[in-house]
Amino acid sequence: MPMDRTERLNGIVAALNDYIEVVRAYDLDETAGLLRMAKLDLQMRIHDISDEELQALCEALERGQAASGAAAAGRGGNDIGLAHSHASLVLPATPASDRILLDGTRPPKRCKRM
Repeated sequence: MPMDRTERLNGIVAALNDYIEVVRAYDLDETAGLLRMAKLDLQMRIHDISDEELQALCEALERGQAASGAAAAGRGGNDIGLAHSHASLVLPATPASDRILLDGTRPPKRCKRM
C-alpha cells in the first residue's frame, strides 16, 4: 500500500480510537462496537490481512483458550464456566487497540476499478 495512503488510513485509525473512548464514556457500547469493527477493517486493509488469516488467528486463540481452560479445570479451575460461541470471539484489550468484537463474516472484497 502506498505510504501516503497508509499514513492517512493510520490517521483514521487513531481518530477512531479517540471516538471509541468518547462513545464509551457516554455508555454507547453498541456504537463503540461498530467503531471497533471499522477500525479492525482498516487495520486489516493497511496490513493486507485476509479474512482467512483473521479466521485462522481467531481459531488459534479459541484453541488456546480451550486448552488453558482445560488445564485450569485440571488444577481445580475457577468454576466460572465461561464459554465462547463458535461465531464470535472477544479479543483482549491491548495498549494499541480496544477490545474487538468479531461476529459473522465481512462481505466479499470488491474489485478495484482501473
